Amino acid sequence: MRPAALTLTVLTSCSLLLLACSDDGVADATSGPAETAGDGDGDGDGDPSESGETNSTGDGDGDGDGDPGDGDGDPGDGDGDPGDGDGDGDGCQPNPEVCEPDLVCDVISGECVDPDAPCTLAGDATACGNFNCGPGSVCDDQGACIPIAPCNSVACEGDQCWGDSCVCDRPIPCNPASEADLNGPFATDIFDLEFADDCTAWMVTLRSGTDYVRRMTVDATLTQWDGVANLNMGEVKVLKALNPQYPAAPLVGDIQSPAGPPMTDGGDMLGEVAITYTCCPTCGCFVDPPQGVARLIEGAMVPLPIVLPGTPTQGANGPFGSNAGDAGPMGLTWGDDLRLYVGNSEANGNLDTADLDQQTQQFLTMFESRVTAAAPLTSVHLLIALDTGELLRFNTALNEATPVMDFDAGITTLSHDSFSGLVYASLSDLSIVAVDPFSAEVTDFGVMPALGRVTVSPDGKLWWVPAKYLVGNMPLSTWDLPTSF
Repeated sequence: MRPAALTLTVLTSCSLLLLACSDDGVADATSGPAETAGDGDGDGDGDPSESGETNSTGDGDGDGDGDPGDGDGDPGDGDGDPGDGDGDGDGCQPNPEVCEPDLVCDVISGECVDPDAPCTLAGDATACGNFNCGPGSVCDDQGACIPIAPCNSVACEGDQCWGDSCVCDRPIPCNPASEADLNGPFATDIFDLEFADDCTAWMVTLRSGTDYVRRMTVDATLTQWDGVANLNMGEVKVLKALNPQYPAAPLVGDIQSPAGPPMTDGGDMLGEVAITYTCCPTCGCFVDPPQGVARLIEGAMVPLPIVLPGTPTQGANGPFGSNAGDAGPMGLTWGDDLRLYVGNSEANGNLDTADLDQQTQQFLTMFESRVTAAAPLTSVHLLIALDTGELLRFNTALNEATPVMDFDAGITTLSHDSFSGLVYASLSDLSIVAVDPFSAEVTDFGVMPALGRVTVSPDGKLWWVPAKYLVGNMPLSTWDLPTSF
């Protein structure tokens, strides 16, 4: 276990860039599932439709008859027994202190359980303005609680909030092409790998001469796109839902949540692909602009045009220890808002964003050293790595950074796991760690065979991606990730 660093910085203003803050402490995405307070089935039997449970068949009116909309709709008027967590207002979520000292409040069931019981989501709440964000939720730094994996929404009673619509078993929505297929021509000269929500694999090369973007679908169909001139490529990122495994919320009163899994803002664009073009200043740059962020546009005459131009930058203490590997923009990631974020596009340490809808580029902030990796966490949070080994949690609505952890090694990749909410970090000393970006808890996970990156796939595996330009033609390999908690 590695030492934790600073805790969450709390701000109290109640406004969001893309979320509306209600007076119950919940920041609601306009496209997200409706919030429920209480199960409304009134039977006290613990069936799904209890607060925090999924696949509800309750009607939300609290009268227990199952007919929609004919009751008073008040939470907590069911007939369940006190303390059974059935949504009648007597579950432990609003007041976790009701549990005996040797028990914890499980916010999924609303019951006091043994800390080691299966499918238990428990823990301390975090102050957030006038509210307390319990397990399954975090503060948006502006006075509202927002959901994090493994939960899809937030429920509140009084000043206490907690995650709702949670899962405790990892869903496996698809399976990528086989490891043997992905280690074929797809992986020639590979430098980065990313999986879309549908298990399509994407990669970029780092090689002498023309670089390539390659795609392999689940049936092992391979497609390749040529890059611009002889520019190197650094990273590939796919726009993914942060919580793709969640079921749709049930009918609540006269409000029906969208069908299917919740989508990010701009959700019709899920699967969008972006890459970085990089240029080692001492290696020669033969196009103008010489580097930047490109977006894949299938079928276009120029399929990989630069949408966020940059100027040559070079890392002196980068995690790859290579002029080519540590050059140009790094830390590419999609936000939850159809924006691209990337570091070092104009100078070492700067963070820029590109709004693809508005076709605008904006400078956000300047860090003290060069950015090397990034990953999305919530609707307003990114995790940013610097070449000093420092991890920062960056709020995109406030343009403010909070220190999380400081490693003794550089960070080559950050990959978010939408089931656990953990971020897997690959370090220049070859170690792999799992980071809780809100508690700063760090757990050793494994060791890479050689220098490279790691990425999470939707079927619950962590892939090691060799930096073949530096370590030679080594094969991709995988570890299994936890299937439940």
